[in-house]
Amino acid sequence: MKKVELIFESVYENRLLELFKKHEINGYTIIRDIEGYGGHGLKTADDVSDIFSNIYIFAVCESHKYDDMDKDIRIFLARHGGKCILSDVMLLLGTPKK
Repeated sequence: MKKVELIFESVYENRLLELFKKHEINGYTIIRDIEGYGGHGLKTADDVSDIFSNIYIFAVCESHKYDDMDKDIRIFLARHGGKCILSDVMLLLGTPKK
């Protein structure tokens, strides 16, 4: 399984969610108004408008689903900026192991 984490300007949120839908990534978490320091300096979450605020979205999916989406993620980042962090993960749910 893969964990796909993206940080980018919130104005592009719907475009990323459309990309997830296209690749049948049906579960994700969104954290709005994030702040931090990176390549573009300090980005705060207290701007007058949230149009240029950053957003963090992550999803966990089967590896083959990410592989199918990889090219589209790279195109998204080239057009709109941002960062994608990709990790191999194991998803644990509330069902105990037998």
